[in-house]
Amino acid sequence: AVVSTQSTGMRCLSAVPAPAPDTEGTATIPPHVSQIADQICGLSLHETGQLTKLLKERLGIGDIAMAAPAAAAAAPATAAEPEPEPVVEEKTSFDVKLLGINPSMKIKLIKAVKEALPELNLVAAKKLVEGAPCTVKEKVPKADAEALKAKLSKFGGDVSLE
Repeated sequence: AVVSTQSTGMRCLSAVPAPAPDTEGTATIPPHVSQIADQICGLSLHETGQLTKLLKERLGIGDIAMAAPAAAAAAPATAAEPEPEPVVEEKTSFDVKLLGINPSMKIKLIKAVKEALPELNLVAAKKLVEGAPCTVKEKVPKADAEALKAKLSKFGGDVSLE
């Protein structure tokens, strides 16, 4: 993979070699690539997350642990000694976050939040839903978090587990 740095200072990975720099030291960027970059820069944080998810699905890319490449670059590898596999600990508790709502299903979502969080009254549930993005519940076991995510998603919530 080739790492290229543009005038913005951002680094990008590509399987295609970067074009040779011109006399000013900058690579020629095709107009359609520049237009795509402009469109991506105009996305909100939520839209960027959705774009990332969509591209991972379409391109068949799994989640990449960011600490592994940094650790590999910091310690030089020896040819005779293979690197040990990193131990991946499975998360046991999750934070359920409401990222956005479907306005046409807002009332149903408020009722679902009220049912899921009995300690909240109707007014508090409404404020929580209208305050999206927000954390609905913290440190929830995986099964409960997935059930809550499914319930809120069913009623128009855009939910993530972290």
